Amino acid sequence: MEFKSRIFATSRGSTIDAIGDGKYLVCNPAYCFMVHGLRQAHEALQRQEKPAL
Repeated sequence: MEFKSRIFATSRGSTIDAIGDGKYLVCNPAYCFMVHGLRQAHEALQRQEKPAL
């Protein structure tokens, strides 16, 4: 059974949820994707939060 636990949220609406077995769901208001490992989740969220040039 998969569980979901919110571990991080930004003021821009991006989130990181732990979903078990070292997997994390990284979401912004438009879409979500899964990564393996908290470091990858954090780096992905940082890339999403950067303003477009």
